[in-house]
Amino acid sequence: MGMLKVTISGDYRTSGGAHGDIVGFEKVVGVMPECPEEWVLSHIMNRFLAQWLKADSRYPARFNARRSVYVDKIEKVAGTPSCVGKDIKVLSWEELQELAVLKHLCRIPLIHAVNIRSARETAYLEYSDKILNNKIDTNRKDYSFAELPALIVRSEGVAEEDVKKSNEEVISQVQEEMGEFTLEELKTLAKEKGIEHPTKIGYNRLYRLVFPD
Repeated sequence: MGMLKVTISGDYRTSGGAHGDIVGFEKVVGVMPECPEEWVLSHIMNRFLAQWLKADSRYPARFNARRSVYVDKIEKVAGTPSCVGKDIKVLSWEELQELAVLKHLCRIPLIHAVNIRSARETAYLEYSDKILNNKIDTNRKDYSFAELPALIVRSEGVAEEDVKKSNEEVISQVQEEMGEFTLEELKTLAKEKGIEHPTKIGYNRLYRLVFPD
């Protein structure tokens, strides 16, 4: 287990839809838990981009939506994800994002997609099910998240089931949770604009068709 130091460039919008100001960025550096290289870009776009830009004083303009992101450099560095050794029930938003990447638990919500208690509960249930092989029945009468014991994040173990998903599937899943539009809304916009596209198209690709650079 280690960390990845990633350098990225690209641009983003400062407000919704196609009408926001466009801000370009370059040589923005962030650190994330180590994961398969083919997953790095999708995780950055959906879980880390906004916080990395916010931490870079060169880009004070408020981030609303990404337009393009490029990975320029990836380095393996020493370090431990901030979520390791902590109780999932008290993790911060940032720690929850690291947990999602570290364990490949893609159902953990993106920052502010839901309230943080709900995000912690989802993280707890996913970790228990996918990492500990202990599926908790939330439909039982006596189920109470508040009454569940502390669950400490360990360094070992990943969710193999989620690893099998393609990059495009991951992007579509998390973008629908966080984005300005759902996939179906994008398809409606494409139809209104007369944009032809494959029936089975991913969110990222369709967004670029509807809102070209």
